[in-house]
Amino acid sequence: MHLDSLVADLALILIVAGIVTLIFRRLKQPVVLGYIVAGFLISPNFHYIPTVVESGDIGVWADIGIIFLMFGLGLEFSFLKIATVGGSAFTIAITVMTAMLFIGTGVGHLMGWEKMDCIFLGGMLSMSSTMIILKAFEEYHMKEKDFAQMVLGALVIEDIAGIFMLVILSTLSVSRDVTGTDLAGQLAMLLVYLAIWLLLGIYIIPSVLKRVANLLTDELLVVLALGICFLMVVIANAIGFSSALGAFVAGSILAGTVRGERIEGLVKPIRDLFGAIFFVSVGMMIQPELLGKYIVPILILTLVTIAGQKAFATLGMLLSGQPLRTAVQGGSAMVQIGEFSFIVATLGMSLGVISDFLYPIIVCVSVITAFLTPLFIRTAPREAAFWEKHLPRRLQAFLKRNTSPDQSRYSRDEDWYAFTRKVAVRTLVCSLFMFVIYYMGKEYLGDFVDNYVSSPLGAKAITAGIMILVMVPFINFMHGVDSGLYVKLWTKHRANHLPLITLKAVRVLIAACFIALVLRQVFRIPFPLLVLIAAIPIVLIIRSEWITGVTIDMEMRFIANFSEKTLARQKKERGLKGQAHWLNESLIVAEFRVTDTDERDTIFDFADNPSFRVTIIRIIREGRVINMPTKDERVLAGDLLHMMGTQDEIDACTMLLEEDQCIEYTDRRDVRLKEYIYGQSFYHVPEADQLSCLPLKVEGSMDFVRKSIKNSGIRPRFKATIIGIERGDLPIINPDIETVLRKDDLLWLMGGKNMVDRLIEEDLLQSR
Repeated sequence: MHLDSLVADLALILIVAGIVTLIFRRLKQPVVLGYIVAGFLISPNFHYIPTVVESGDIGVWADIGIIFLMFGLGLEFSFLKIATVGGSAFTIAITVMTAMLFIGTGVGHLMGWEKMDCIFLGGMLSMSSTMIILKAFEEYHMKEKDFAQMVLGALVIEDIAGIFMLVILSTLSVSRDVTGTDLAGQLAMLLVYLAIWLLLGIYIIPSVLKRVANLLTDELLVVLALGICFLMVVIANAIGFSSALGAFVAGSILAGTVRGERIEGLVKPIRDLFGAIFFVSVGMMIQPELLGKYIVPILILTLVTIAGQKAFATLGMLLSGQPLRTAVQGGSAMVQIGEFSFIVATLGMSLGVISDFLYPIIVCVSVITAFLTPLFIRTAPREAAFWEKHLPRRLQAFLKRNTSPDQSRYSRDEDWYAFTRKVAVRTLVCSLFMFVIYYMGKEYLGDFVDNYVSSPLGAKAITAGIMILVMVPFINFMHGVDSGLYVKLWTKHRANHLPLITLKAVRVLIAACFIALVLRQVFRIPFPLLVLIAAIPIVLIIRSEWITGVTIDMEMRFIANFSEKTLARQKKERGLKGQAHWLNESLIVAEFRVTDTDERDTIFDFADNPSFRVTIIRIIREGRVINMPTKDERVLAGDLLHMMGTQDEIDACTMLLEEDQCIEYTDRRDVRLKEYIYGQSFYHVPEADQLSCLPLKVEGSMDFVRKSIKNSGIRPRFKATIIGIERGDLPIINPDIETVLRKDDLLWLMGGKNMVDRLIEEDLLQSR
C-alpha cells in the first residue's frame, strides 16, 4: 500500500509539474517557477485538485534532489573555470555576498527575529539564482554579451562560496554562536575532508577510470558516478557536514577527469528529474495563511533583495573596472534569489534552527523576484542611458577614466593571476593566524587575566588589547603584497585602479572583522558598526612606517628560521667568496633616453609618482657621468638614464613615463645588475666614474642600527644606495625602505668613487 501511494504521488507530481511548466514555457517564464507553482497546487494547502498522500516521502525525494543538484553543480566546476572568469568576477561576487550577508542579517534584527533566523536570512539573500539568470539570458539571446559573461562568472564564484557558507552555517547551527572551539573543529574536519577530496580527485579515481576505460559503457559509467556521489555524501555526513557538500565534492572530482563531460551528459536527465521534485517540494511549503500573516516582511525582503542585489552587483562591477552601462545591465540581471536560498533554508529547517515561517517567506520572495527578473533585464539599457545622462559630470568623467569595456580581458593576464594568487595566499595565512589568536585569547588568555584583574570589564579590556596587539603584525603583513606587481598593474591601465583598490578594501574589511570579534567581548555594539569602527585603526596600522618596519623584520626572521638549512646549503653551493651572486637574480638595469622633460626639471619631478619605484643610478649627459644623482639633480632632454629595479618595477616605470612621452628605450637590452657592474666599459664610462658594489658590515656602535633604510641617512652620507642585505644566510634583495637595519647585517652598497672614498675614510670597507 505504501508503494502504491508513493507511485501515485510521483505520478501526480510529474504530471502536474509537466502541465504547469508547459504553461510557463508558453509565457516565457523560468521553469523553476513552474515547479514551485505546481508544488503549491498539489500541496495540502490547496484543496481544489488532488494532493499528495505522503508528504514525508516527498521530503526524502527532495533531499535526493538537493544531492543531484549539487552533484550537477560539481560536474560543471573546475579550477580552470575559476581561473578563466578573471579577477572581475571575484570582485563582483565578494561585493554582493558580503553586503547582502550584512544587510539580510541586519534587516532580520530590525524585524525582531531570532538570531539564527537573521543569520540564515543573510545567507539566503546573498546569492542570485544561476538557473533563472541563465534561462533569461538564453531566452533573450544575451548569453554572449559582455555583461552576461561577467554575471555568469560571478555566479560561478557565488556557487563555490555558497558551498563553504553551508559549512559555516552548519557550524553556527550547532553552537548557536561564533565560538572558537566549534568553528576550529569544523574547519579542521573540513581540511580532512578536502584532503580526501584531493586524494580521490587527483590520484585514485582518474587512475581507476583509465584502467577500466575499455569496459565503461554508458550504463556502467552512470552507476559508477552515482556510486561515487553517494559515497562522498556518506563520508560528508559521517564527518558532520551536509549532503550538499558531499555531492558537490563528488561532482568536482569527476569533472576533473577526461570523462567529466560524458558523465555530465549522462547524469543530466536524472539531475533534472530529482531537481524538479526538489522545487516541487519547495512549492509545497507555501502556506497561504502564513503569507497573509507575514505579507509585510515578504514585501520588505523583496524590496531589500531587489535594491540590495541590484545596487551592490552594479557597484561590484564598477569596482572591478567595468563601464557604467555594463555594470547597470549586469546589476539588473542579479535582482533575484533562487535555488541556493532554498538549499540554505532546507538546511536550517533540517537542523531545526530556523522558524517555520522563514521557509515560505523566502520562497515567496524568490518567486516575486524571479518573475521581475526578465523585466529588469529588458529595461536595463534604458536605465543605463538614464544614468549616463543624469549622473554628475565629474562622476561620469571619473568612471570613464577608471573603467574599460576590456577590463574582463585585462583581469585575465598573467600579472593579475600572479598578484591575486599572492594576495589570496597572504590573506589566507594571516586570517588563519588571526583566528588562532582570537581563539587562544578567548579560550585561555581571558581566564588567565581574570585571575589577576578583579574588574570583569577591565579583564575583558586587557585581554582584548593584548589580542589586538598580537594581531597587528599580521594585519600589516596581509597588505604587504608584491609592490612591483601592484605598481605594474596600476600603471598598465586606469581600469585596474578600482579593482586594486577593492582588493585593498576587502583585506581591510577582513582584518576589521577580526578586530570587531575581539572588541565585541568588551563593547555591546552591533557587529557591523564595530567593523566600521575597527576599519579606522586598520588603515592607520597599514600606513604606519614603524609597524611596517617591524613587520618586515618579523617576516625576514621567520623566513630565515624556516629555511635555515636550505639557505645555508645554497650559500655553500654558490661559494660566496668575494661576490654576492644572489644580486644577479632579480635586479636589472635598463637604459632610457629623455625625449622631453615636460617641466620635469629634476629627479624629484620625475619620481614624484607612487608608481615610480625604480632607482636612477646614473645619468650620462654628453659624455659626462653623474653617478647616484640626488633628487635635486636636473634632467635634460637627451640625457641617458640608467634605472635599476625588478622587472615589474622597470615595466611599470616604462609604461608610466612613456605614457607621458618623456622617455624612450634605447637600443641597449636590459641587463642583470652583475652584468652591468662588470660591463660598464661597454657604456663608455671612464674607469674613474664606474659604479661599485661593496659590502658594509653593520656594527652595534653604528648610528643607523635599528633604524629603517629610509631614516638611516646612508644615501646622503655615502652617496650610495642599498641594493641588498645579507642577514645571516638570508639574502634580502632590493629591500623595502622601511626595512630596519640590524646588528651584523651585511649591507651591499652601490655607488661611485665618493662611496669608496667615504668607506675607506671611515675604515668601514669590508674584505669578502
